[in-house]
Amino acid sequence: MIGRILFGLCSISTFLVMLTVMVFVRNLPKLMRLFLSLLRRLLYLSYLLYMAVLTWLNNHSQYQTGVCLLESPAREIASALLSLLTYGLLCIFRSKPFSWWVAGCWLLHGFLVGYLWQDFFEPEGLSMGDKLW
Repeated sequence: MIGRILFGLCSISTFLVMLTVMVFVRNLPKLMRLFLSLLRRLLYLSYLLYMAVLTWLNNHSQYQTGVCLLESPAREIASALLSLLTYGLLCIFRSKPFSWWVAGCWLLHGFLVGYLWQDFFEPEGLSMGDKLW
């Protein structure tokens, strides 16, 4: 009796796992399109925020330092540092420990926003790859 109940539970759980995997595989193209759309929006919102901050900083610092923060190498470094500063402030306000792995991801995000700065002005925006579906 208990063996039949356990066998039934194992069969149902195996069926549910297989069904979930098949639905996930079937909807993978739609999920990837959704993920890329969310990534584009996140990068664009970060770009708008960083553009406002870096433009304000550039107006105040270019005269004194002679470095334009809106040109390529300085823009990428400033975006990465601004992103790292954002993560640091989030850690302080949320009372979370500082993780170097997460800080590296935030640095990479800031560098990517600084690197793709000009791509936000194109008509296609951030078109990542060819449309396969």
